[in-house]
Amino acid sequence: MTNKFLIFPPQFFDSVTILFSDVVTFTEICSRITPMQVVSMLNSMYSIFDQLTEKHDVYKVETIGDAYMVVSGAPENEERHPEKICQMALDMVVVIGDLKDPSTGTA
Repeated sequence: MTNKFLIFPPQFFDSVTILFSDVVTFTEICSRITPMQVVSMLNSMYSIFDQLTEKHDVYKVETIGDAYMVVSGAPENEERHPEKICQMALDMVVVIGDLKDPSTGTA
């Protein structure tokens, strides 16, 4: 049996900026809606966030539940990494205001 995993050597980056986001009251919202509504809500939100990662040229590291993590400065070195992450965060706040809470129908 052959190894199906690629092994990458460790890399060092002098400076990076990481953004962690979390949906406020996510557990409460989920308690009032169906599992499919949770999936739909997260899919809508993460699709918009994914578009923002492209706009700001940042790297999406992970999504777990309602947590979304992006980085700038790795895996590609980037001098303007703090600025890119700040702009991403500000845009996230703007676009999330347009999404409706499926349990209440309000933004």
